[in-house]
Amino acid sequence: MRKGNSMDDFDVAVVGAGPVGLTAALLLADGGARVILLEAAEAPMDLPRAISIADETFRTMDRLGLAGALKAESLLGTGSRYFGLNDRPLASSKPVPSRIGHPAKSQFDQPVLENLLWTKARDHEHIEFLVDAQVNAVTQDAQGITVGFRSALGAGTVAASWLVGADGGRSFVREALGIDLVGSTQQERWIVIDLLDVPGTREPYAEFHGNGTRPYVLVPGIKGRLRLEFMLFDGEDADAMTSPAQILELSRPFHPEVGPEDVRRAVVYVAHQRIARTYRSGRSFLIGDAAHLMPPFSGQGLNAGLRDALNLSWKLLEVLRGAGTDRLLSTYESERRTHAAKMVKVSRRTGAVVMAVGALKTNVRDIAFRTVSLIPAVHRYLGSMRFISPPDYRNGVAIKAGRDVDRRLAASVGFALSQPSVTDPDGWTTPLDAHLGDGWSLLTLEAESPSSHRPDPFWALLGARQLRLAGTPVSPTEEDSAPLLLDAGRVLAVPHLGKPHTLVVRPDRYVAAVFTDDSEQSVIQSLRSYVNPHPRR
Repeated sequence: MRKGNSMDDFDVAVVGAGPVGLTAALLLADGGARVILLEAAEAPMDLPRAISIADETFRTMDRLGLAGALKAESLLGTGSRYFGLNDRPLASSKPVPSRIGHPAKSQFDQPVLENLLWTKARDHEHIEFLVDAQVNAVTQDAQGITVGFRSALGAGTVAASWLVGADGGRSFVREALGIDLVGSTQQERWIVIDLLDVPGTREPYAEFHGNGTRPYVLVPGIKGRLRLEFMLFDGEDADAMTSPAQILELSRPFHPEVGPEDVRRAVVYVAHQRIARTYRSGRSFLIGDAAHLMPPFSGQGLNAGLRDALNLSWKLLEVLRGAGTDRLLSTYESERRTHAAKMVKVSRRTGAVVMAVGALKTNVRDIAFRTVSLIPAVHRYLGSMRFISPPDYRNGVAIKAGRDVDRRLAASVGFALSQPSVTDPDGWTTPLDAHLGDGWSLLTLEAESPSSHRPDPFWALLGARQLRLAGTPVSPTEEDSAPLLLDAGRVLAVPHLGKPHTLVVRPDRYVAAVFTDDSEQSVIQSLRSYVNPHPRR
């Protein structure tokens, strides 16, 4: 990585210190990159915008050491309920239990997350954090990028090898790069009201009420937090509908003693369903709302942005240390844009169900819901929220398994590694992630027939941590160099393997490949097009 102490010698410049930009900066800095973070505001925002958090986001926060503090301020393990005319229940859903060691879906408070990330970034030795810095110019060439900004102290510039634009839906970086958004804006406007100190306890479900008159959404939190969203009609004035008296009137059925001091925020928004035409221009990348804007109905916006931050950060780190190729960087778009586009469609369809108005439309919707719910497969699909599909990176850094690989394990390539609890040689039981580190991992699953095969030196050059996983204790041999972990739940230690299999786990905890002794060299040859480490001199 580039060295130096001057303001014009950074590895990565990150523009925007919302949760997505902060996460990207921290992941890069934890990996040893020298990062400059530029933010127009002087302090973290105190607005509870995003409200749903996915298991994968907790997994990312866990590697930053923040998951525990965030969970303490979150309503964990939530689902969704949908209501039709006269508040008749249409459907109830809760996510499939997570495979990765955290609640599949929860309700959180964005200011809590933002303050945790901001504090950590401000104190990080590898991050130069510039606040009150309004970015007003971006230029780049084959050697690097230059960012111009203005602050209370005057104009300035910084230079870096790479640029990450995390500056939100009205991204200056995206505009400066000449990247347009593809998609549309929904016609319906919504009022969002965030309340404090709401009495009583609600069940852990977000409620979508498509009553045919004024659709509304109710999302509970902890410590008396409650979000209400009401759809506005065409002839209604936004200022009048958000007047203090009207906000209290809308809130009173849910908080009978509501007063002005209980209203944390009340705004009108229009949802966009747009995605950047490309996520990359030369040495510059877009993440978060700068790259995609989606309706809030499926709670995917911030979670998608944090997936962007994780996906891009490890790839930039590989390039900075001289192992990553340009093809590796290109997979950021092929992996993340594909999934974001899918989540935009899911969010739009969910919104269309909620926003139906009028007797005819709502009756047709309710009848359709009740009819399809009679089909067991459809009922299971809706009830377990399988329509919110996890990322599938098989079109990115993922090597198709050979015929020698067990089919059960071959199916894991391109998907997130599950996280069982494992027991180490000292008898301590911890989540698997605690043993993987922040880089690549080789996870060998033991079998009925042991192997004395020694891993190729390629893995050591890649910096991969080597571990063995078994369902029951295995006698060590003289050739063993990797610690043995016992997977009591047999989530990963697939039973009845005829021979050992090794999972190649990427730094973002996705499975890049699975091989046996027979196919290791083929996997290495394929991986070299993405990461090609060389011996250090």
